[in-house]
Amino acid sequence: MTGFPLAPRPSLVSRRRFLCLAGAAAGLVVGPAMGPAPAGAGRASTDDEHRLRLRLPAATSNGGRVPITVEAGHPMAPDHHVTTLTVVNPRDPVPLKGVFHFTPASGQAYVAFQARLDEGASTVLAVAECGRHGRFTAEAPVAIAPGAGGCAGVPPAPGAIEDEIRPPVIRIPRLVADGRVDAGEIVEVQLKTRHPSRTGLVLRDGAFVRETEPFHLRDLEVRYDEEPVCRFALSAALSDNPLIAFRLRARRDGTIRVTLSNTRGQRFEATHRLRLG
Repeated sequence: MTGFPLAPRPSLVSRRRFLCLAGAAAGLVVGPAMGPAPAGAGRASTDDEHRLRLRLPAATSNGGRVPITVEAGHPMAPDHHVTTLTVVNPRDPVPLKGVFHFTPASGQAYVAFQARLDEGASTVLAVAECGRHGRFTAEAPVAIAPGAGGCAGVPPAPGAIEDEIRPPVIRIPRLVADGRVDAGEIVEVQLKTRHPSRTGLVLRDGAFVRETEPFHLRDLEVRYDEEPVCRFALSAALSDNPLIAFRLRARRDGTIRVTLSNTRGQRFEATHRLRLG
């Protein structure tokens, strides 16, 4: 894949490493000012431009499918835009929920998806990278009911995984509702998938044990004709059959092309011809 900054593949990493990440990210919020700072330094902001919005339910009884939405009210100009959003839950055995890369063609740094979160009370953390001003963060508490955690599970029966996979489908709610998209409009694009997500972990005597290799969607790339829009690096914490949403600025008649790949190297593609009204 070309046209996107690359990040390390999401993987099962130590909880200690992500506790360090969370602590560092929390430390980025250093005050209300947005004055000059060293390159790469994090900073808080009182303005909408550098305020990150993280939404998820405060409590749920389904830890295997927790809806998460992250968006930034930030310009997406070539020389000043959000390049990356990262979502983690440091206390989970699979802390990293996804790394989401954006180009100015996105129109807005925005992602909605469903993730696995383990039982108990915890805090989900989102970290945004602004190409000009560094990092800014948001966090939100969540409580998963006992017995409803989502990172461990029983391995499927042989052959069951292949039966669960279907090609992805693109849906644009604006077209469904109004039948048209205007030039320059930022539209939401939804990708409906049919693909399981297995962490390979089981819970035994209160500890997570790896029983099988993880199996999940790994990469999602979006192009508008040949123009890169966004690229998502997904982890085993993704829910089964996730509905993934992103945004792009509709500037011309063209084809939206989404390419997915999984940890076995299988590739899937969906296209949608966008005609402006």
